[in-house]
Amino acid sequence: KTHTMSSIQECAAHDLFEGADGAEPWLSVQFVELRGNRCFDLLAPGVGSGRKDARPELRLREQPDGSYATEGGVDLFPTTPEELCTVMEMAQSRRATSATDANSVSSRSHAICTLRLLQSEGQLMLVDCAGTERKKDSMYHSKERQLEGAEINASLHALKECIRHFVTSQRVPGHAYRASSLTKVLADAFIRGHKAALAVVCTASPCATDTEHTISTMRMGIALGGKGAEKEEKQSLLDLQRAARPRLVHPKSWTPDQVFDWLTSVNGGQFQSIADELPSGCTGQMLVRFTENRCVQLCGGSERKGRRLFDLLHQEIQRADASRKG
Repeated sequence: KTHTMSSIQECAAHDLFEGADGAEPWLSVQFVELRGNRCFDLLAPGVGSGRKDARPELRLREQPDGSYATEGGVDLFPTTPEELCTVMEMAQSRRATSATDANSVSSRSHAICTLRLLQSEGQLMLVDCAGTERKKDSMYHSKERQLEGAEINASLHALKECIRHFVTSQRVPGHAYRASSLTKVLADAFIRGHKAALAVVCTASPCATDTEHTISTMRMGIALGGKGAEKEEKQSLLDLQRAARPRLVHPKSWTPDQVFDWLTSVNGGQFQSIADELPSGCTGQMLVRFTENRCVQLCGGSERKGRRLFDLLHQEIQRADASRKG
């Protein structure tokens, strides 16, 4: 997700500066990190709390219109797309990460980049959410990590509920976006929902071992996208494999015409003469009963040719048996 968001931020930086003349400030950027219900400023210098990467904590203050502001948050005013990209890259590098089973540098926090266009009063919020975590995946984590995962899941649930309220009733009640720091920061978008547009990007793995994770991610994406009317269709992977690889007709089920066609085409038509000499009513049921000696006899006494015919017939039988088992 973070790699995807980094590219989106770079594209947005160039698009947002279209039309800028450089005569006056064009946009401001604010970048915060949410860990649980705590908010940290990723653009402010570090503070002396024993950790080199410690960032000042911000308070989320409710405004008269119901939205929330990050009190004391640093606003920067880049003048070019390159400066904006540098600012966002710096903020991303300061995020909290931790190793998980799937990712050695998994983001363990939500990151929200707020870009305000000062001339048009427009606003773009780029939100990189921490990934959801299932209970059974975190059972071997430390108590701190388990609490962290529970807080991430709770905040994503609160976000999903806010979007559900907006989709069903066109408004989000105050108690819904007060449920987590993530929804508090996004409250302005919910309040001005009729003027806002939402896009959701999900990151899913193509690996079969991650199927359960992928399904969970897609469900969350649909819920966050405000759709909810989509239907899930389940299909057995075995059925798909069978459809892609149809069963072969077993030689014992061949008709006389199929027996003739096989003998005239197998091994480059080497057994054409045998096909002509067999009785016209020779079925597959009769063909599979041919012994090696009978094949040699049909080949005019040639042991090499007879054994070859016998082997080719039994290879055909094995392929048909394998297709049925598969």
